Amino acid sequence: MSLLGCQQNVALSDYLNSKKDKEVFIEPEPSDWVKYSKPVREYMYHRTQAVINNDINILWERYPKLKENIDLEKGINAEKNEVKTLKEGFDLLDANYDIESYERIKVNAINDNEVIVLVHGSIVYLRNDFDESGGEYLMKVFLKQKNNHWNVVKTDEYTTSEYKEWLQEKNE
Repeated sequence: MSLLGCQQNVALSDYLNSKKDKEVFIEPEPSDWVKYSKPVREYMYHRTQAVINNDINILWERYPKLKENIDLEKGINAEKNEVKTLKEGFDLLDANYDIESYERIKVNAINDNEVIVLVHGSIVYLRNDFDESGGEYLMKVFLKQKNNHWNVVKTDEYTTSEYKEWLQEKNE
């Protein structure tokens, strides 16, 4: 896939990993906010249910594309790792998530049927000892529209180094 309208064709992955992607995320218009926040909340519901139930298939049955191109080092489609690591260390009872606990969602519209939503929120899991695990996350959720329905096709969680770079650039 390439982006058109640039002087050169640029592969989507190259474009997304460049510094330019941080500049093109904008808050959606109020009328578009629901259109993008609803599929992200639905994704988070299935993600947290997969973790609580120690069953990645809960997520993958709804979002089969997330099985593909997993790259833990880059944070690409890394949900399976979250299921594995949290269930190895804790017995989880429940989860709460807020996709805008740190800031409102921002959107990068690739075209009419593809958008990337930048989500800076939180996930908190309730453990069986009634303590909590989890916290802040920063991620890109890739949505593709088909038959007037937005569906998650890829996720890209910021790694610690990417987060530090993002934070530094944001504070400049």
